[in-house]
Amino acid sequence: MQTREELSIIWDYWKPRHTHSWNMFVISSNELQSKIPTDAFETEYAWENYIIRLWLYRTTIRTLLNLHPIKSQVSATLKEFDAIFSENGKNTLKALRDMIEHFDDYASGKGRGPAQRNTDLDPWRCILPDKYERGQFKIDRNASLIAANNLRLNAKKNSAEFITWFHTNKET
Repeated sequence: MQTREELSIIWDYWKPRHTHSWNMFVISSNELQSKIPTDAFETEYAWENYIIRLWLYRTTIRTLLNLHPIKSQVSATLKEFDAIFSENGKNTLKALRDMIEHFDDYASGKGRGPAQRNTDLDPWRCILPDKYERGQFKIDRNASLIAANNLRLNAKKNSAEFITWFHTNKET
């Protein structure tokens, strides 16, 4: 088990990264919101940036799983967030992020996520500032913003729980 000092180092790295990744997500959200439906290419680009930044924010929160005193709370926080993107047993956010970030793997038939090359890599699309549909995967911007904000609020609560633990367990 890690010492309280080792755990505090993880938290010390996490805290500024949390702020940074949240700010990147907010900037991407603002950019997406500014798009008009006739800017199809720019809207798709903004959506891809939004998806990547939202997944990055989730990954930043996932770092808190390394803090054993709050691991179960953080796990519940992530589970609640992921449930918003669950459709037919697949995490649509992860699937879309994987296809964007690992296009080369999917194109060569080596993609490992829930998406499939022949049906999901280049399917029909419906891309508007408030919704992104790419084949079987779709994201509603408003619902994802609410989910992201709830993730942020829960992560701040989890972080505060860790700080409380840290200050009350000086001998651990």
